[in-house]
Amino acid sequence: MARPWYKISTVNAPIRRRQLIHRNWLGVLGFLCAGLVWYLISVTGAISPILLPGPITVGHTFVQVLLHGYRGTTLTEDVGVTLYRAGLGYGLGCLIGVPLGLAMGYNSKIAAVFDLPIQFIRPIPPLSFLVLLLLWFGTGDSSKVAFLFICALPVVVTGTAAGVRSVKVRDLQVAESLGANKWQVFRHVVVPASLPPIFTSLRIAMGITFGGVVGAEILAATNGLGWMIFSASEFLRNDIVIMCILILGVIGVILNLGLGAIDSRVVHWRGRA
Repeated sequence: MARPWYKISTVNAPIRRRQLIHRNWLGVLGFLCAGLVWYLISVTGAISPILLPGPITVGHTFVQVLLHGYRGTTLTEDVGVTLYRAGLGYGLGCLIGVPLGLAMGYNSKIAAVFDLPIQFIRPIPPLSFLVLLLLWFGTGDSSKVAFLFICALPVVVTGTAAGVRSVKVRDLQVAESLGANKWQVFRHVVVPASLPPIFTSLRIAMGITFGGVVGAEILAATNGLGWMIFSASEFLRNDIVIMCILILGVIGVILNLGLGAIDSRVVHWRGRA
C-alpha cells in the first residue's frame, strides 16, 4: 500500500541538513564580520559616537534598559506589545487570506469577485491607510492591527491564488480519471501542490507586516519598539535606536527561521525532482 505524500521519507535529508548547517555558519560569520567593522569604526572615531555609538555602548544601553526600562515602560513590555500587534494582524491576514486565495485560484467566479479589489489594494503603500484607520478606530491597538491586516492580506491572497493556478492540469486530469470528485481533487492534489508558493507568500507577508508595525508605532503609539525608536531619536539617543533595530532584526530572524522550519517540515519535497 502506497504511503501518503506527507509521510514519504527523504533519503537526502542528512545531506540537506549538513548544507543548511554550513550555510548558517557562513551567515553567522558574515554577521560577526559586520560587527567587527562596526567596532573598528567606533574605536577609530571615523564617525562621531553621537551618530554611531559603538557595540559596547549599545550593549551597555541594552542592559540598562532591560533592568530599568525606558520612559515608564519595560523592554519586555515594548517587545511584547510589538509582537502582539504584528502577530494579531499577520494572523488575521493569513487566516482570511489563505482560504480566500485557495477559493480564488480554484473557482473563477470567486476570483472575478475578489481579484480586482485585491489587486487595487496591493500596490498602494499600506501607510496610506493608516491615517484613515486612526480616525476610524483611534490610536489604540485596533487601528494598528487593522493596518497590519491590510499589509498581510493582499500578499497572502495573491501568492496563494497564484499557487493554485500553477497546479498542472495533467495532475488534475489524472486524479479525475481515477474517480476523484472535486473535493478530493482539491484536498489531495490542489492544496499539496500549492503549499510551496503559499509558504513563500506567508514568509513575504511576515516581513512586510513586521516592518509595518514599526511604522504604525512611530506614527501613533505610547509603547512598542517603534515608539521607542521615535522617542529616542528626539533626544539623540542613537544607542537606543540602534538597540531597537538590533532587537527587531533578531526577532525577525527568529520568526523567519521558525516559519522556515515549518515550511521544511510540511513542504519536505521542495526543490526535489
